[in-house]
Amino acid sequence: MAYARTGETPDTVVLSIPTEPYVCMGYHRSPGAEINLERCHSAQLPVIRRQTGGGTVFIDDRQLFVQWIFHPARLPRMVENRFRLFCQPLIQTYQFFGINAFFFPPNDVHVRNRKIVGTGAGAIGNAEVVTGNFIFDFNPEIMAGLLNAPSDPFRRMALEGMQQYMSSFRRELKTAPDPEAVKAVYREKCRDALQATLIPGEFTPEEQRLMAQLDEKFATNEWLFEHGYNHSSLRRLKIHANVWVSETTVTGQNGPLHITLRTKGNRIDDITFSGNPGLQPPSRLTGLEKVLTNVELTPAPLLEILEAFFELHGAHSPERTAEDWVNALLNCKA
Repeated sequence: MAYARTGETPDTVVLSIPTEPYVCMGYHRSPGAEINLERCHSAQLPVIRRQTGGGTVFIDDRQLFVQWIFHPARLPRMVENRFRLFCQPLIQTYQFFGINAFFFPPNDVHVRNRKIVGTGAGAIGNAEVVTGNFIFDFNPEIMAGLLNAPSDPFRRMALEGMQQYMSSFRRELKTAPDPEAVKAVYREKCRDALQATLIPGEFTPEEQRLMAQLDEKFATNEWLFEHGYNHSSLRRLKIHANVWVSETTVTGQNGPLHITLRTKGNRIDDITFSGNPGLQPPSRLTGLEKVLTNVELTPAPLLEILEAFFELHGAHSPERTAEDWVNALLNCKA
């Protein structure tokens, strides 16, 4: 619809529910790095790379998607204001059904410290496109199982992060409302936010022609793998704007040190060391993981904690100074 847009095309709001499950990746993502493609193939799950930004998500018929396809001049120029306007009717719809949703900058909707709407945007064709969703229910085990996780601790932290920091209609209300009722309320809230009348429409012949043409392009490996595989010693996964799971590898004479951690804001929410940390005695490693939890991920607090831990517990690290440990931890920072 964005590619078919002309000067005469009205701004359009699309509401859609997928008929089949699939994995959807943001425009700048690399499928080989993000997703276990063999598992997707075995589960007969298509992997689709979209034209708007954002992370990698599992999508099924328990989500209602909203897309705004607008003339660029009829959306706020500042990105945060654009997302704020887009999220307003989403928030008000959730609130109508008894969920105390609120805008979480720069572009999420949260309830009780959990993400309940993810959004994305992009300039496509002759339009500005903003996308979001209503989540009726969500199974984090499916998404965690499809990740191309570098380690078991990474997958565990990703799963626990999604369980702790994501929500849905069903999680908040114990039962999900009828999608048609949600659509009806959303249309009212959208009309008020945009101060415009919403008129039901159908696809034009040109839109249908371009859909068929673009479907062909987006089904090719050339499109899906346009950004290659992006192999890196650092792997990061966004749970929401304030929560990330990261893993980095630091080489050493006696083997690699793997650091897996989840951050909430600027603090360590969970952390695991594996591989060959080189800490003596090795029994002190669990204690180090505990004292680093909830520490601010900045140089001074990390160095203070590490030096105090080494001194108080008679621990030492022949291959790495306390500063080396700090630098390795900071490499995981969002």
